[in-house]
Amino acid sequence: MSSILKKFFIRLSALKAFLLLPAFSIALAVLVSAPLNISATEVQSKHKQKIIALSPHAVELLFAIGAGDRVVATVEYADFPEAALTIPRIGNYNGLQIEKIVELQPDLIVAWHSGNKGNDLKKIESLGFEIFYSHPQNIEQISLELIELGKLTNLESNAAIAAENVRIQHQKILLNNVTKPRIKVFYQLWHDPLRTIGPDTWINSLIEDCNGENVFNDSSTGYPVVSLENIIVKKPEVIIVPHHSGSKESKVKHWQNWDIIPAVKNNQISVINGDLLHRLSPRAIQGLEKICAAIDSTRSK
Repeated sequence: MSSILKKFFIRLSALKAFLLLPAFSIALAVLVSAPLNISATEVQSKHKQKIIALSPHAVELLFAIGAGDRVVATVEYADFPEAALTIPRIGNYNGLQIEKIVELQPDLIVAWHSGNKGNDLKKIESLGFEIFYSHPQNIEQISLELIELGKLTNLESNAAIAAENVRIQHQKILLNNVTKPRIKVFYQLWHDPLRTIGPDTWINSLIEDCNGENVFNDSSTGYPVVSLENIIVKKPEVIIVPHHSGSKESKVKHWQNWDIIPAVKNNQISVINGDLLHRLSPRAIQGLEKICAAIDSTRSK
């Protein structure tokens, strides 16, 4: 029996044994913080030819460095670039098809603590697959992850170019906003119930890059549910709403009777493509530009 087949059957046996164990308790995680990445130097140095990307943003990162054609499987909603639509799906936020992962025998799995179930990740780890955990906390870290993925895929030159492009665009935006007046921002992560973002979150970093002030940056949690009364007291000058699907109007119509809030009174409610805001990839630069434009619009009033 070849070494590859032996390796396959060992992993398959481990999988069957693991599936007999009780399921782990999994807490809901929506854009939450996660442990730091395992660096490229901690993953075996062999260049990775078969990659599974377990988040839409991981797919975007891999395409950005020219490794998109090595992605043999991904998850639901991985829809950018267009070529990503042809990649087979092996799961979604609710769970992964571990058996499919075993069949594919990937050289590398790019996972996401906040978007993949902890139980699934433990199963994958127990089977001996190499995992790189992606979770940039701000745009600067996107460049760092591109470099790390470049090392793993032997595409370091491509990665360096992609990372430098992100860095240059980011620095330009920072310099363009650093001296502008601070504007108070309410970010409506969800409308029913009203949920927003606290400090030390991805979106908070984008708002700060535009020299905006998240009105709930004093929250003790990352993604607090807040009341309308809380928002009235905070007096945001602009309200930013991410949009993924469904009716845009349904996500903003509840504001129309609350012109006591400066943002509502001055018609400063901006609805922005949620993928540009929530995908931790080079496209986040476009989302950052739109946040800055929304804040600039308020400054001009």
